[in-house]
Amino acid sequence: MISFELIYVFVCLAPLVNSQTTISGNVQHAVSGDAQTVQELKLMLQTLHTQTQSLQSQIAAIHSTLLTQQTMSVDDICKLISSTKAASDPVDCVDVKDAGNTKSGVYKVTPPGEAQIDVYCDMDTEGGGWLQIQKRQDGSVDFYKTYSEYEAGFGNLTGEHYLGNRNIHAITKSGKYELRVELEDFQKHVKFAHYSSFSVADAASHYKLTVDGYNGTAGDSLIFDHNGHEFSAHDADNDGANNINCAEKQHGGYWYSACFKSNINGKWGVPGEQGIIWGSYKDWTLYVLKRTEMKIRRVK
Repeated sequence: MISFELIYVFVCLAPLVNSQTTISGNVQHAVSGDAQTVQELKLMLQTLHTQTQSLQSQIAAIHSTLLTQQTMSVDDICKLISSTKAASDPVDCVDVKDAGNTKSGVYKVTPPGEAQIDVYCDMDTEGGGWLQIQKRQDGSVDFYKTYSEYEAGFGNLTGEHYLGNRNIHAITKSGKYELRVELEDFQKHVKFAHYSSFSVADAASHYKLTVDGYNGTAGDSLIFDHNGHEFSAHDADNDGANNINCAEKQHGGYWYSACFKSNINGKWGVPGEQGIIWGSYKDWTLYVLKRTEMKIRRVK
């Protein structure tokens, strides 16, 4: 009976095997095609390796189950395979790292109960496993976006981008996350702010920020004046100011109060209150920064 049902196991696994074959074909195409970069080829190989390991663990788990249950219907077997696969999908960059990936780059993750998304995983900073949710570095992306654009996310994951409040909420609702904000000025001085607890609420709460537990070298410009505030954009005034649209005034999208102690989604390279500011970086002056990165990591 088991050997008969194993036939159906491989039938149910066929789509997974086909996906491995597709990647392999893409790798061969990348080798012969001048338009593909070496980095893209490496990413394909990393993905193939990760999926192969996942497939091996799934087969082992299914085989173990079949040894304890002499008879199972085809539907039961397929359901078992489906649940095993879902459980093995990485939830965030911690899972990606635990699967053996050590290179920073773009990976696919699946937050619990959500669709699969692409994210950038930083495997180099402070032990790795960081999932990047925001990056500024050269002004190549305009961050003066609408509320819906900030909700969905925008930009290039390997460059300037914002992951999107919907995605940030989907990830941070699944466990406890820490936040690291890295800040660099135009003189290449680097500071950081670390928060032991970070989450973003759902759409009904306008993606309200909850952050706590600061330590670092940049000073706290996030808990102070931003914790507990809803997200605002120039077309969605959810800030704490009565007579001012802070997002419009500061030219960004953020958890504004009345209006800010930090404004890292402001204009790149522009001095003054519309620029990229982290107030405590330099004596609470409007000191403009060049590079910012916000990244989160699940606390085990």
